[in-house]
Amino acid sequence: MAAFADLNVPYLDDPRATEKLVSKAVKLGFETIAICKTYRFQNECGKETRKGKGKGKDRASLSPINWDVFPAIQAMKNKNPRLKFYSRITIPLDDQNQIHPVFTEVGNAFDIVAVQPTTEKLFQQACKSLDIDIISLDMTRRLPFYLKFPTVHAAIERGVHFEIMYSTALRSTSERTQLLSIALDLVVFTKGKNIIMSSGAENELDFRGPYDLVNLGLLFNFKEEQSKAAITKNCRAVLFHSEARRGAERSVISGKLLPQHANEETEAITMETCSEDEASKGDDHQKEATGDGDNGDDNYEPTKKKAKV
Repeated sequence: MAAFADLNVPYLDDPRATEKLVSKAVKLGFETIAICKTYRFQNECGKETRKGKGKGKDRASLSPINWDVFPAIQAMKNKNPRLKFYSRITIPLDDQNQIHPVFTEVGNAFDIVAVQPTTEKLFQQACKSLDIDIISLDMTRRLPFYLKFPTVHAAIERGVHFEIMYSTALRSTSERTQLLSIALDLVVFTKGKNIIMSSGAENELDFRGPYDLVNLGLLFNFKEEQSKAAITKNCRAVLFHSEARRGAERSVISGKLLPQHANEETEAITMETCSEDEASKGDDHQKEATGDGDNGDDNYEPTKKKAKV
């Protein structure tokens, strides 16, 4: 079985706080962890954007994660080679014009790219054409659009996964209700396919263990195997999709040099096969010339079979 994965551990301003979240996830049994940055566009009407004060902060959010500021994570990885850490960015989309300038920068800067569309048009574009790995829905409030089978299936066909972030259910009763409602609809429209469950927890107390999440998935009407896949196989599929998205320049074609005697045997087999083919063709031509074939004689008439009485 694939390793347990949490593909949404928030990247906090304090590196020590981020390391504590990662350490908690590792203690609970997660071996594949993605540290997630969230990039939010500045309000175009805001003073910071007019004066250009917010531009530096935006670029800092888009910059790749510097793993050197996490010595504790490096120590955990050296202690347990099975641990794997990835970088992720989540981009809430409010406007069509926000897509091009950002995606040209984050394509290869992060291992996983996720979007959170806020309109139906952006949701359709994310499902059908955007070069992304995950579609994350805002689980804290009612969706501003309706899910539709053709749109959702288009994302599934492209290998894009949907995310259920469970930590929002631990904050208040209203958010718990919204999470259950959206998750139930998502399972219906996807038929339980291409869904991952992740924490998004900014506090250590908001984490839950893998087997707790399997039971939680049953509340979302997952089948047991689908609930397990949401934190194992589907997360691994997201990483495979990410590798394919980032292009074939990282692919490697490997080969093995055969020994000399193996090459000689291969040549001998090839020559023998060719000679047998030529001999069989010669026999066929000879049969046609002598009339030994089934239809070699033009006056040949098939014998009528008599019915048995």
